[in-house]
Amino acid sequence: MTMKRILSIIAAGALALLAFSCAKEEDKAVYDTTQTTPPVLLSAVVEDNVTVQFTPAVFQMGFNEKMATFHTLGLVSVNGTATNVTLSTKVDGNTITLTGKNLTNILKARGFKALDQVAVEIVVRASIQDPSRGITNGYVDSSEKHSFTWTMPEESEQAGCPYDGFDDDSDWTLIGAIEAYGINWDGDLKMWTNGAQHVAAHVTLKAGDEVKFRKDQAWTVNMGGDFGGLDSEFAVSQDGPNIKVGADGVYDLFLDPDAGAAWVAAAFDPYPDYTEESNWSVIGALSLAGINWDGDIAMVSDGANHAAFGVALDAADEFKFRQDKAWTVNLGGDFEALGSEFAVSQDGPNIKVGAAGVFDLFVNPDAGTATVMATSGVKVSTKLGGEEPGPEPQPVEVKGWNIIGLNGDWDNDILATQDGNTWTAYITAESDTEFKWRKDGGWDENYGGTMTAYGEPFAAEAGGANIAVPAGFYKVVLDTEALTITVYDDFTVWSIIGDINSWGGDIDMTLVDGLWVAQDVVLKGGWKIRKNHAWDENRGGTFVALGEAFAVTGGGDNIDCGEGKFTVTYDPAAETITVTEGTVWSLIGDFNSWGDDVDMTESDGKWIAEGVDLTGGWKIRKNHDWAENRGGTFVAFGEAFAVTAGGDNINCGDGKFNVVYDPAAETITVTTAVFGWSVIGVNGDWNTDIDMVEVMPGIWMSAAITVETAGWKVRYNHAWDDNRGSGEVNAEGVFAKAVPGGDNIALTGTFKVVYNANNETIGTLVWGVVGTITGWGGDVPMNLASDGKWYSIPVSLTDDDEIKIRKNADWTDNFGGAFAEADAAFAAEAGGANIKPGAGTYQVIYDPDAATLTLSKLFWGIVGEFSGWGGNPDVFMLPLGAGKWAAYGQTIAGPWKVRQGSNWDVNRGGTFTEKGTAFDAVPGGDNITVPEGDAFDIVYDSSAETITVM
Repeated sequence: MTMKRILSIIAAGALALLAFSCAKEEDKAVYDTTQTTPPVLLSAVVEDNVTVQFTPAVFQMGFNEKMATFHTLGLVSVNGTATNVTLSTKVDGNTITLTGKNLTNILKARGFKALDQVAVEIVVRASIQDPSRGITNGYVDSSEKHSFTWTMPEESEQAGCPYDGFDDDSDWTLIGAIEAYGINWDGDLKMWTNGAQHVAAHVTLKAGDEVKFRKDQAWTVNMGGDFGGLDSEFAVSQDGPNIKVGADGVYDLFLDPDAGAAWVAAAFDPYPDYTEESNWSVIGALSLAGINWDGDIAMVSDGANHAAFGVALDAADEFKFRQDKAWTVNLGGDFEALGSEFAVSQDGPNIKVGAAGVFDLFVNPDAGTATVMATSGVKVSTKLGGEEPGPEPQPVEVKGWNIIGLNGDWDNDILATQDGNTWTAYITAESDTEFKWRKDGGWDENYGGTMTAYGEPFAAEAGGANIAVPAGFYKVVLDTEALTITVYDDFTVWSIIGDINSWGGDIDMTLVDGLWVAQDVVLKGGWKIRKNHAWDENRGGTFVALGEAFAVTGGGDNIDCGEGKFTVTYDPAAETITVTEGTVWSLIGDFNSWGDDVDMTESDGKWIAEGVDLTGGWKIRKNHDWAENRGGTFVAFGEAFAVTAGGDNINCGDGKFNVVYDPAAETITVTTAVFGWSVIGVNGDWNTDIDMVEVMPGIWMSAAITVETAGWKVRYNHAWDDNRGSGEVNAEGVFAKAVPGGDNIALTGTFKVVYNANNETIGTLVWGVVGTITGWGGDVPMNLASDGKWYSIPVSLTDDDEIKIRKNADWTDNFGGAFAEADAAFAAEAGGANIKPGAGTYQVIYDPDAATLTLSKLFWGIVGEFSGWGGNPDVFMLPLGAGKWAAYGQTIAGPWKVRQGSNWDVNRGGTFTEKGTAFDAVPGGDNITVPEGDAFDIVYDSSAETITVM
């Protein structure tokens, strides 16, 4: 690995190489302390907090001089007992502050109680990893230590919960310009009710925020008023003024609509010490939160413990705690009882409370403990239809030519619509302002210029001057072929406005043959159309039916055509609006007798159908009509293939599949709908599974993937309950034991991942067996053993079967030859004849040094009561080299033996004694029985004639 690669891994804090091994982090230091000048602890003052002065450390290892150095404190002794805890502190220059609260909570987690006197010893700790994200690659401590006695403070009493009785969801919500939630009058926060009053709980407000209460997430009934101070009731009324608290804080906002009153209080906080943001979260199958191992519930911290309050659980729910919303560090354990600490550990079992209710969840990662308590009653209002409050949403990717700078906003583009080489945008200048055109949300390509007159094109100059306009409403057109810009002040545009865009941010319509059309618009609730983004002229009316024109009048009623995607057409001559269904792509084919289309759903510009039962040929078509349809040639599962208008029927075989159509790329991707096994963690992405396909019973293979960053695993059904890793997969083609919950795999390159669930091995495809047994398409993987030879799993052939071997599932390198007899080597001929060995079960062995192939019957497998003593296939064992054969992760119940070549001519039995102790492998010996329990590994050594169960 290059120094550049090492640097990038450490700088990014990439823990993937160390995943699932955090319990041993002391053993993983990568720093050479002889090349490091440790920090110096100069002095310490202990009062309410602990304040330490220090001299910084210097790292001199040749690859990290430009990286930031982090300093904190380490707790190294408590009451004379050595410990090792990296503390959460604040650093200002050469001063480190440990709050008394954090130290108290650390000691409380170790069993100390109020008024206890605790002897404490600390050091200054330095690292080039951020301590808040875990020091896993090492650190260096000061040689100086500071010892002092800490008196545990008395516990404070908490006031009663103000939410008692507020048990039901309310039809009132809180809306406004609320920075912490990314809401600007376009989203609502949840409220609860006791039947008469309503509360929005634990709401984070900034000084400049403004809010109102509204009913049914609509403006028909809304209430506002003039805030008069915390804990003071103030009047609210229909369409009243926005409520302005005017100070940063976390608040509970109460409403009594019948009394026309509201009041605001500091948020009820039963755990006042939990004031810090946490990088820990709760994840799981949480049915009441709508999460199925695909989302996190945020936690807060007191410095040592991390908590999630008011989590609603169903009896069947399961969860775990994880760090940085990733699986690199995760904790689970066996829940015991409410209010009782229980042990949690890395990759521990899912936590199951086993009862429905609302709970507060706590975890202390340093102590390896967790606690579940009946909720304190605290409620947290979250964004309806959204996630827990957290990081601001990622910006939408801006493509094409758009306007920037209007009204002084040089951060957010005003999107334009494209028609060939012309781009059109409608803008409202609030006062004298300037703007430019730019491409793809960046400045590499931008146009300005000097306007001469409205309606007259002027030169679009690359990097030109800002275009100035006075207050007003304008249509701006960029022609990228003529390289001109035109600003119009006398024009007409009709647009849609309504609940869908919170009655702001018009959806512009296009004039087509005298009709104004908005195609494929997502609508819900009430809406109207208006002229030139103003209310001087607007139209409303009563929707009748899809495809049927209905009358509209100036200032008419809001139009409600239901929720969905529609095309809206306004005829200004007839004063009618017609609403038709918007664009939909659908599947049609042999599976539904070429009728009764299966509609797809649009998401991020792609059309998706999930869990569709397909057989034979099929295609996709637009709006249930053959005027536009797509077909093509299926390549492989998970691999996008090109489709064309009127193309061939697609055939991906029979089964349940997910189909994704990308109209921008004109490709379709098909994946199996039953997830099965998948690869996770590729290039640090622990959120995206790359699905594998079962190429033979129990053998799963991925499409070719490129891994540039070490650290990946395989898991079942897109969940962490069942996952495999192996630090022994260290070269392409090498198969090794697949360890449940094992270490991340460090292998990089471009390859297909193979997981064999039969003998619990994992590796990658290099050489494989192909032939009539796989339809000359799928490859049976071969293993590179320590003797340099490649061994396939045994394959069962008929008299008519023909096979070859090939490299990387490609015909560039392939070998055949003239088979003579079993276990007799023959020349491996490049591009040679198909191999026809006749009926039997064979292990294909390729010796690249001798350039020979052998079809052997000398392989070994496990047979027993579990397989009907041969009624089902043997569990074939992996050749390890030097005469050793292995099968891993077996859960065999009842008696068994090992035998050669899937027949009884050569077999071995014996007497099992204990795990880890070899016993004699006796020809024709007694059946072997291992007491039932955990899965075990079996190794047969044909040279020593021993069997070992581990």
